[in-house]
Amino acid sequence: MIASQARSKRAQSNKTAALLLAGFTICALSPGADGAELQKLRVSMATQTMIYAPYLIPMEKGYYAEEGLQLDVVIAGGGVSTPAQISGAIDINTSGPVALSPILRGAQLKIVYTMANHSVYQLWSTSHDIKTLKDLKGKQVGIISRGDTYEISTKLALLHDGLPLDWVGYTALGQSSNMAPAMIAGSLPAVMLSTADLLIVQNAGALAKGNLVFDMYHELPMPYSGIDVTDQFLKDHEDAVRGFLRATMKGVRYMRKYKAETVAIVQKYDKQANPAIDETDYDQTIPILTKDGTVEPDALQKDLEVRASIMDIPKDRIPPLDHVYDYRIVREVNAELDKSGWAPQP
Repeated sequence: MIASQARSKRAQSNKTAALLLAGFTICALSPGADGAELQKLRVSMATQTMIYAPYLIPMEKGYYAEEGLQLDVVIAGGGVSTPAQISGAIDINTSGPVALSPILRGAQLKIVYTMANHSVYQLWSTSHDIKTLKDLKGKQVGIISRGDTYEISTKLALLHDGLPLDWVGYTALGQSSNMAPAMIAGSLPAVMLSTADLLIVQNAGALAKGNLVFDMYHELPMPYSGIDVTDQFLKDHEDAVRGFLRATMKGVRYMRKYKAETVAIVQKYDKQANPAIDETDYDQTIPILTKDGTVEPDALQKDLEVRASIMDIPKDRIPPLDHVYDYRIVREVNAELDKSGWAPQP
């Protein structure tokens, strides 16, 4: 029976990996500075909106190519990309915090970069009778994929308000681009919206139909977005991880300095691009970016303990932080950039 279940799980994991590989969009970049062939990295992104600008900028400006890297990018939420990463279909996963649950279960993954210290989410209802999390008992919340940051954020909010974790159910909508339409259509009792989604819904006049149920953006500090890799990939390809992080941190520095140029780059990649929305999204994203890609240990420990409680994992079984986070390389590349005096150019 156990063996049969294991085979079933492996088959499902292989199926997921195959589907992801079939869906890769190749981002063709220019040759490296020395004309050498670029090393390909399979990278997942949940979306290509403003919060992903630190990756889109290096793709556009050639920073990854300068590191000898070419990205094969697939658009997939963390609930899908993390299992595919564990199966070997993805090298770099930019839904870093989603790896925390598998790590707590024993998966050999490391978070090597944390992009932000708050999420960009708000939970909105689609009717006036739902005003608080208490009003959502037994109702469905729209997320991208099961186990993703949307679901984790909702569970953290439930704990914050002293409610049981099974208070609500979850409907996976598949892609981030489906969130705003679901809210506008009122097809679910409540929907998780990013700051970009919020502006789309507001412009459509749909916010007036419901209520802000919980504001994760302002009320729920948490390590949000970032990069994780498998322990094995980090061991075998540390130079590639170092190059990816160095180029990404250049992207962060560019983003902080050049608003208009950053918005223009995101516009190129975001299929639902709207200049006014992206400008506002930029203004709301900049304050939550971590200074150097790291979060203080106390905050990481608290977040880990909350997530463990969600999974009914006793405190004494929570792994030490250095088994979960490895900020060594991102600290080193930031120090290198500071020492060299590197500055972005528009």
